[in-house]
Amino acid sequence: MIVIKELIPGELGARSGLLPGDRVVSINGSETADILDFQVQSAEEDLCFEIEREGELYEVEIERSFGESFGIEFEDLRLRSCNNKCVFCFIHQMPSGLRKSLYFEDDDFRLSFLHGSYVTLTNVKERDIARIVDQGLTPQYISVHATEAEVRLKMLGRKKATVDIIDRIKTLADGGIEMHTQVVVCPGWNDGVHLERTVADLRSFYPAVRSVALVPVGLTRFRDDLPDLTPVTPQISQSYLKLIDKWGQRFRDELGECFVYGADELFLISNRELPPASYYDAFPQLENGIGMVRSFLDTWDTEKRRIKDLSNSGVRFAIVTGELAARFMEPIVAELNDFDGIIADLIVVQNAFFGGGISVSGLLAGQDICQSIEKQACTYDGVLLPPNCVNGEGVTLDDMTVLQMSEQVAMPILVGEYDIANSICSFLQEKQGAHRGQGRQLSELGYYVGKQR
Repeated sequence: MIVIKELIPGELGARSGLLPGDRVVSINGSETADILDFQVQSAEEDLCFEIEREGELYEVEIERSFGESFGIEFEDLRLRSCNNKCVFCFIHQMPSGLRKSLYFEDDDFRLSFLHGSYVTLTNVKERDIARIVDQGLTPQYISVHATEAEVRLKMLGRKKATVDIIDRIKTLADGGIEMHTQVVVCPGWNDGVHLERTVADLRSFYPAVRSVALVPVGLTRFRDDLPDLTPVTPQISQSYLKLIDKWGQRFRDELGECFVYGADELFLISNRELPPASYYDAFPQLENGIGMVRSFLDTWDTEKRRIKDLSNSGVRFAIVTGELAARFMEPIVAELNDFDGIIADLIVVQNAFFGGGISVSGLLAGQDICQSIEKQACTYDGVLLPPNCVNGEGVTLDDMTVLQMSEQVAMPILVGEYDIANSICSFLQEKQGAHRGQGRQLSELGYYVGKQR
């Protein structure tokens, strides 16, 4: 059963007599275990809710028009935690003392469907797989890493065998579930012949398996007592991209799309030019960093002309970025400085918090950002942060709020958008911006972070 937390006055749920604290036991005779059950079961027009209220059971008859909102907010969904110890797991590479939610390792197929999170499918039972198929929870985003059982076992850090990922994928494919897969590539562990085998195995399930993303392992300085992993160097990155090019050409000829895509980091690490938007087909794994930079740059090219009409305001501001993004951010800042009345600086932040092996903007810590701003010895009218280094509660990975950062550097710090031209226009017009970001944390998505009961 699921518990109603709040109801919007005047919406269907409140009009039907439901109250905060009511427990939805079943809908039309089917047990309602979580929000996914509710969404599936409440799609009919004629509904009978079985409600538990103060220990008593009631039936509530509801007539719902197609698409009508219930206006119900439920209590937090309890997530399933991961039962693996992946050799590359970022959570195991974090320092102690951060907020509790950052250490929770989720691995929940419901979150995969709802928010595109990647799951290993090692903690699901046959009834869960049947539920995915029966309820049509598609697409699913699956962390594969290797299709050979022994290699995958090693990658997942497991001592005992788990269900064969190929069997899981076959069952989902037979059930009409679309899948997008990911391989975190660790040099010497799951690349080479193992990667060739993985891609070939996944290709055999196309179009049910619709895409494969190859993501380079990220290594922090906090790897004491963890497996010895080799970083993805520019040379290694280039070798992976050559493989992706080879597969992409073949699959485009066979399937009409590349099927295998390299993460943006591979292009940036190797200093290779980013491919055009056509390379990414329908951008099947944009949130996984597959084509995000291309989308960002194309949006800038389309929207930057809006800044010209606002550029006579005589303002100096800075844009913060990580080391990896500096190469494509530098030309943007140069273009900004060509507009009349604008002085723009790029502040490239080295990630001392996690170590030099982590250079993406989304993992920047507040303390590193502040120190980099202070080193500039400039006074800015505003400083724009990347949207993914601050979560929806306005907090960085090291628990600094945007307001605290502003107070430390004695300058306005604002959170930008992925549409940076729009961010700059808003700043030039109103000298204002967001104090909350788009880095997602489980707690802000409405999930209970703790052990499953």
